[in-house]
Amino acid sequence: MLVLGTSVILFSSCKKDGTFPVTPVIEYESLIKYTSVSNNDSLELVFGFTDGDGDIGSPASNTSSRDIFIKLFEMVNGVFIEATLAAPLEYRMPYLEPAGNNNSLKGSVRINIDYNILKVNDTIRYELFIKDRADHQSNTITTGTIITRVE
Repeated sequence: MLVLGTSVILFSSCKKDGTFPVTPVIEYESLIKYTSVSNNDSLELVFGFTDGDGDIGSPASNTSSRDIFIKLFEMVNGVFIEATLAAPLEYRMPYLEPAGNNNSLKGSVRINIDYNILKVNDTIRYELFIKDRADHQSNTITTGTIITRVE
């Protein structure tokens, strides 16, 4: 089970590159565990995206909107089961607006998740999807697995 701390979303490498469907498409890139000596381990989750009409992200003035939706799964008796969390794993993407004649966007998103592990040697993974401003929902991707702090 996880207790989540502060999360930060960083956006990188937004660029126009070809033409894509208006429904966002995401692709799993990596899930990296960072172990801290103070037991405040963290994960870096990276995924790529494309969007044909370039309506990704929420304006800064819209503080209640969320664009990234993540579910945590724990392995129990060899099967991944969705974990019950105190708060949903929902994040904001930066507001993006393409320039020029091509409205397509392509980029990568990095999400840093700080967490404290209640169970050691736990195997976890995530599933996630995004929504654009027109409420088009992307495909769902599944991350690789991570074994939590080993003690």
